[in-house]
Amino acid sequence: MAAVFDSNALRALGYASAAVLCVFVGWREQVHKRPDRDDLWPTFWYLSALVLLALAVGRVGLGDLLSDLGRRTAQDEGWYATRRKPQAMIVGSVAAVWGVSVLVAISRVPERRRRYLPPAIVISGLVCFAAIRLVSLHQIDAVLYRRDIDGVRIVAIVETIGIALVVLSTLWKPFVRERTPDSI
Repeated sequence: MAAVFDSNALRALGYASAAVLCVFVGWREQVHKRPDRDDLWPTFWYLSALVLLALAVGRVGLGDLLSDLGRRTAQDEGWYATRRKPQAMIVGSVAAVWGVSVLVAISRVPERRRRYLPPAIVISGLVCFAAIRLVSLHQIDAVLYRRDIDGVRIVAIVETIGIALVVLSTLWKPFVRERTPDSI
């Protein structure tokens, strides 16, 4: 069972399923969009679906190819032995940019678009997680790939939780009080 849960194919299927869900939600919002409804934004869901599909493709081997390409380039150009500092700087930069972006989004997203904030944060977090995995910093790889819980690597657990959060935040519909002439 652990081998199935830890498989790249299962996570790629999860990304693809979340992308299909995003397309469906975008289509549903597009159908219900009216000139008096400025709170619907179907484009967000379509773009989210594209990002999730890119993550699915990366999960089935493209990510490994990119990591190998970076590793070979570092070896061919002679800076493989000194790669740790640039890797750490890239990982720190990705994490810092994501953190600042989340804080800015929380403070700047208008109330009528708050419904999109949780999936945007989770999807951007998954993109940053993929970027950090691509950098392949030894200390992070040691935790993600060489440690497990009941036979399932930490990388699979974190990624699966992220995909589940995308699905849950996509299905989440906050309570929005309809404005009536009496409430204005």
